[in-house]
This record gives sequence, C-alpha cells and structure tokens, in this order.
Amino acid sequence: MHKPVIAVTVGDPAGIGPEIAEKAVSNQTILRICKPIIIGSSYGFTAGKNTRKSDKAAILFLNKAVELLRKNVADAVVTAPVSKSAFGKIGGHTEFFANKFNLQKVEMLMMADELKVLLLTRHIPLKDVSKEIKIDKIVGSVEFASSYLRKRFNKKKLEIFICGLNPHCGDKGLVGKEEQKIIIPAIINLRKNGLNVFGPMNPEDVFNKHRDGLIVSIYHDQAMIPLKILKPNKIVNLTIGLPFVRTSPGHGTGYDIAGKGKANPESMIEALKLACYLTKKEKLI
Repeated sequence: MHKPVIAVTVGDPAGIGPEIAEKAVSNQTILRICKPIIIGSSYGFTAGKNTRKSDKAAILFLNKAVELLRKNVADAVVTAPVSKSAFGKIGGHTEFFANKFNLQKVEMLMMADELKVLLLTRHIPLKDVSKEIKIDKIVGSVEFASSYLRKRFNKKKLEIFICGLNPHCGDKGLVGKEEQKIIIPAIINLRKNGLNVFGPMNPEDVFNKHRDGLIVSIYHDQAMIPLKILKPNKIVNLTIGLPFVRTSPGHGTGYDIAGKGKANPESMIEALKLACYLTKKEKLI
C-alpha cells in the first residue's frame, strides 16, 4: 500500500502553526508512514501578531488544501491552528470543510490515546447550549459517531457515556430540566436502537472511570477542560462525515510563544499519525 499523501496547512502564519508543522513533518516516524505536503509559510508575517492579512492567508492555505483534495493529489488534510476571526460566522475548520463539500452532517471528535469524545455542540455561547440540544440531535450525532468508531477502530461492543448538562445531572429537575426533558429521552431512544448507552452522568465520573468508550459531552469546555488536564499534548481534533480524513492538533494558535521556537509539536505529530491510520483504514472499508 502506498504512503498516504497528507496536505498540512500551517494555519495562521503569525501563530505557532508553521513551527509545529515543520517540526512534525520532519519527524522520522511521520516520514516513514506518509508523504506530507506543507501548504503555507510564515514569510512576511510578524510572529505573535494576528492580523486581517494573516487571517486571509490562513483561509488561502485551506482553500489550496481543498483544491488538492478535490484533484486527488492529497488523500487527507491536517490543519494547524487558525484564529476564529479568520472564519467569521462560519465557525471553525469543521464547518469550513462541511461548507466546501456541501455536507449537512459532520461531527467533531476529540481523540487522545484511549479517549474518544464527541462534542454535541461546538463553538457557541454557553447560554445557547440548552437551546441547541434536541432529542433527535443527540440520537443522530451519537449514532453517527458510534458507527464511525465501530468501523474504524474495531469497537464492536462500544460503550457510550453521555454527560449531563447541569450540576449533578439536574438532580431530578431541581437544578435544570434538560436531563429529564431531552437527554434521558434521547438515551432511551438510543438504547431502543441497540446502542449500549449510559447516562446522564457527571462528567468528572465519566472522565475518571470510563475512558475506553465513547464519551459524549454536551458543550465545548465540558470536553476540553478534562482533555487538556489529562492529555495536554496528545489531543487530536477529528472531523467525521467528510469524504476524506481531516485532523488537527487540539490546541490554539499560541501567539504568546510564536516565533520563539518553544512550540511543542506532539499534538501535530499525533494528528498526522491519526490521519495516516484512518486514511489507510478508509481504503479497506
């Protein structure tokens, strides 16, 4: 089997993206398992200073990656961090690629060693989370993610752990009704559909005791805080539902250390490893 060709965008050229991309594609393990193509450069930009020019460049690099994917020059894409200001109202990388390929159904999985976490909502204000979660949305997203994991990671007996939204999972409705009205009915439907689902559960219990299954977080920071405490240099963002593999390191642009040679490329290396593994796996499905 040929080595997968991985398009690697450097993200915001004023951030740490160019540094971690260069370090990652120089890694001997990465060179052994794939053929990386770096898209973008920090040339002409001031390290640590995000500007409209650097935002536009970041989107330009992503559009070039889309071009290579459409022409089948690249098999997958790994994206270095971009400021949310570059995307505007689109959202982020996940929504960018969904829009480019006219897809309605994509999901964000955060991967870190044995941890696999589905984010039911992504980059929205916390005050809007309860309005965004619906029974059908939970059921559809969980079924979509569990199907993906069973096929690509041989998780035939996948256990699924769904976090609650409110403190103490609502305490039977005393501190919030979302568990009673939305999350529990969704869990009942998922069980009827044959999935091995537990919940709603307190997130601290899930991340402490149930790391081998699929963890379902209701909102962004419910997933990211424990992930960054437990696996700070291992987190990979995986978009599922695209016609190709897309991963990225699970951290931001790091403007405060950009240009200083201090950026840790470990998450970027993990993102490349995962992209390579999944690209090979896709060809066998």
